[in-house]
Amino acid sequence: MYYFLSLMAGMLISVMVVFNGELNARVGQIAALVLIHMAGIVFMSILLLIKKQKPRFKRLPVYLYIGGFIGIVTTVFNNTAFGKISVSAMMALGLLGESVSSLLADHFGLLGLPKRPFRRQKLWGGLLSLAGIIWMWDDFQAIPVLVSLLAGITVLLSRLINGQLARKTGLLTSTFINYVTGLTGALLLLLFAGSRPPIAYAVSGPVYIYLGGLLGGVIVLVSSFCVGRIPSFYMTLSLFVGQVFAGLLLDMVLTQQFPLRNFIGGFLVLAGLMLNLYIDKKYENRPVLIPMPH
Repeated sequence: MYYFLSLMAGMLISVMVVFNGELNARVGQIAALVLIHMAGIVFMSILLLIKKQKPRFKRLPVYLYIGGFIGIVTTVFNNTAFGKISVSAMMALGLLGESVSSLLADHFGLLGLPKRPFRRQKLWGGLLSLAGIIWMWDDFQAIPVLVSLLAGITVLLSRLINGQLARKTGLLTSTFINYVTGLTGALLLLLFAGSRPPIAYAVSGPVYIYLGGLLGGVIVLVSSFCVGRIPSFYMTLSLFVGQVFAGLLLDMVLTQQFPLRNFIGGFLVLAGLMLNLYIDKKYENRPVLIPMPH
């Protein structure tokens, strides 16, 4: 069930990217960030009212409340790389950074994750997934490559922090906090950049371009729910596979073209994921031999 939810969250990410992309084109990156987080806060407030819940703020370590800020940092990294290397390269490098950090997080049990040591038998599946990542990586420039790798790491870090906060305060509260801190970061960026207030744009354009914040809320809820229940590395790959194949469908609808490069890369990542899941199941079911005393 958790793998299916991760796949669905990945597919929603692709739809959200389309909505947010149109909003960015109309109002600019920073104003769009403010509007997206405002929409997310409204959505989460409605959910809290429906559930008759109040946000449960607790005295917790400060780092558990910075998931939204880290999300803003991810956006800054992506904006820095955008236009300097291809979107496929950004996607592949982000996945590489996220995958490597996910393996480390699982192996060492970082940020409250259960320890899941890496088995050497899973190296073949990892190499298949790596081949898919490299296949989609079609350009190299030092700074854009570095920030794209860092974007992948910050995506994982934000997800792990939000997941741990959800376990301590509840899913709705943690997602609400994520949007509040994210909005704070977006407003600071807006103030620093001296951009026009986003309210100046809020009445223009089709309604659906303002639904990115709503979809983002669903994605954060689902991701926080799944964190810790499946290995972080597999969750990273599941989200990516859902994102890639939903993106393929959207590309075919919007551009009438089939992005073969992304399809092959996504297929290799999926093959590596399935192989490692098979190996995990095989070793989980293998009986443990206890040596008899002599």
